[in-house]
Amino acid sequence: MQPCQTPRAKAIILSFLFFGFLISCDCIQQLQGFVIDAETGEPLSNIFYTRDNLLKEKPVNINDPLYNYYRKTDSVGWFLDFRLAHGLRCKPPLVLWFEKEGYKPVRLEWQRNKSNRDTLVVELHRKETR
Repeated sequence: MQPCQTPRAKAIILSFLFFGFLISCDCIQQLQGFVIDAETGEPLSNIFYTRDNLLKEKPVNINDPLYNYYRKTDSVGWFLDFRLAHGLRCKPPLVLWFEKEGYKPVRLEWQRNKSNRDTLVVELHRKETR
């Protein structure tokens, strides 16, 4: 038995390969790092961090009863987050919010093709007390 050599069969095989390639054009955005106190340089544990989209200003409500179930940094301030992004350009950027009571919240926007660093140091500044 000979393999199918018709132009239609070749077109079908090429279309499956082409569409299979398009379907697999996703990328994983992974970001890890440490959160530190901007003044002392000490690692900050139990910093809440949440993923955000570009349209929101501040995604977390501290009075939300589910607030304690958000992701937190560990005892040395380490965090890790990742998501599946669209296309070869990994868009949109990965946006994380970091916040802790007594500190100003920090919004971090990261995109792989703009920065090859995937381990960052995030500095949190204390809120001014009056």
